[in-house]
Amino acid sequence: MSTAYYRLRAPITSLRLEEGPGHDRLHIWEHHALAGELVLSLGSGREVARFFFETNADDVHCAIHAYAGGPSEGMIVTVNDLTLRDSAVVLDGDTDEVLTVGEVKAFAGLGRTT
Repeated sequence: MSTAYYRLRAPITSLRLEEGPGHDRLHIWEHHALAGELVLSLGSGREVARFFFETNADDVHCAIHAYAGGPSEGMIVTVNDLTLRDSAVVLDGDTDEVLTVGEVKAFAGLGRTT
């Protein structure tokens, strides 16, 4: 398993997604100031949030990469963008899951059996 996580496009500095119950709400910060909120159809928040992230099929802009290192190492997390704070938001390139850098870093070592 290998997953690339992508950073937000400038000047967007943060997103917060609230899913359901009737609608999805995507709060958007530009230069650390709340720029606004999008009220979206239920279930479309992750798809719309994806537009705010830098993505590249060759992982050139991949901010963080995580992969399974086997039973002795567990998950290996590599941070490619050292300017990212643990509170920064990243996007899972496979599932569109929105996580913080700290949450991704917490995967390190998961699945280790020795």
